[in-house]
Amino acid sequence: MVIAPTAVTARAPPDRSAPGKVGRNNLCPCGSGKKYKHCCLASQPWTGRVVDDPYAMGAGRLREFVAYGNKTYELRRLLESLTDGRSDDSTIPTFHVAASTFFCGLLRVRSFNALEPKMKERPFIRLVGPEAEVTSLGSVDTVGRVLRQVEIDQARNVTVEILAKAERNKVFREGWHGALRYVAIDGWEPISSFKRHCDQCLIRHVKVKKADGKVELVEQYYHRYVVAMLIDERLDLVVGIEPILPADLRPDGGTKDNEDEGELTAAKRLLGRVKQTFGWLDVVVADSLYPNGPFLTLVKQLRMGAVIITRKESDEPLKEALRFWGNESAHEVILDTEAGERIELWDCRDLETLDTYDGPIRVVRGQVTKIDDPKAPPHTWCMVVVGKATKLSLRQVLAVARGRWHIENTAFNQWTQYWKFTHVFTHNAQAIQVLYWLFIAAFNLLTLFLYRQLRSYGRDRGKDVTRTISRLIDEMLDDLARLTASPWEPG
Repeated sequence: MVIAPTAVTARAPPDRSAPGKVGRNNLCPCGSGKKYKHCCLASQPWTGRVVDDPYAMGAGRLREFVAYGNKTYELRRLLESLTDGRSDDSTIPTFHVAASTFFCGLLRVRSFNALEPKMKERPFIRLVGPEAEVTSLGSVDTVGRVLRQVEIDQARNVTVEILAKAERNKVFREGWHGALRYVAIDGWEPISSFKRHCDQCLIRHVKVKKADGKVELVEQYYHRYVVAMLIDERLDLVVGIEPILPADLRPDGGTKDNEDEGELTAAKRLLGRVKQTFGWLDVVVADSLYPNGPFLTLVKQLRMGAVIITRKESDEPLKEALRFWGNESAHEVILDTEAGERIELWDCRDLETLDTYDGPIRVVRGQVTKIDDPKAPPHTWCMVVVGKATKLSLRQVLAVARGRWHIENTAFNQWTQYWKFTHVFTHNAQAIQVLYWLFIAAFNLLTLFLYRQLRSYGRDRGKDVTRTISRLIDEMLDDLARLTASPWEPG
């Protein structure tokens, strides 16, 4: 027995012929009784067509996201710019593969095995492109082959152009503390395996306990990267990712001990590229691996500043600063009742104790105690500050150093728990990077959409932003299920 669908009466369109404009907080002229911003303004612009299904054409967050990305950042043109080594008359265009991968990341599809059935479904095919041009998306084997042939620089350029356009749109013009733009860098290891490997895997030996109770050293293959992320009061956007290379692929030809590349070496290469691409970045923020002469010299050559965590009391310049401070009381004490913290701060300027760095160094120490638990041991932060960052106040230096955790929480933690970055979609070094760059483009564009377009979502960092983003993705998945026409087509 076939049951006819129940017709839904479409809401009348707002009267756009009436004089004046309808304010966002005014009652919607359609007569629903809701505010305009929660009613017709939140849906798609009125096209004059009366439809039985209010969700026809995929009206909702997914369609809104695609429209925002395409209109503001030319998303379709960027994805179409990717090419591979196949002939021009290939059955599956590169754009369809790029779009499939992009939406695989955006919608958090857990694997290519889970993506395979979606690529056969009409709603996902409509999401990739208009039905007039997309009849089939092929298989995930095709996706894997194409990703192996796309140039990494082309995939990187998708993210570069999105961020460049955002900068032209004055998204980052206000800066953060001291009106500066900050980029955090850190190492990240998403993939490891005892069996699957490629020619660019790093190799280490780890102890593994066997079934018989014996412990033996086993080779483990892994990929490790250095990630650069713009950190801001609200916007955390990835600006670069660089692989840590095995010994035989090092640009310097390796070392005498034939060692794999270290995080610091890859980070210096990444920071140079990021600064060259985004010249408006001002200050690099990093952990305790980085307060050394060669890295600080690179920061100086790039005309940037740095706020870098330092921990070893035996290392310069912290050793000299501690000797200078002695037992003297804090130079500044702040009671932050909103955060419930008592902050003590010490300052030491113009130190020149590093033989490998030619320039003055500032060292700042902060001790943070919870007001409601004064007997608990304080959290101590020590920072090396150079370049543009030396103009910051003591409190701003500490805030920037603590802001480095944005890259841990917003990026690595989210990517591991929700974004499926740690799943091995394909084990080929080039394909992995291309896939990551497309996932990063989806991550960045979703962040811009969340804070710049929707605005009201999770603006307070004290709220659970991760939960807000997850709810937004759930809405998009609901929209995908009822997508009756491609969101790339004019609505």
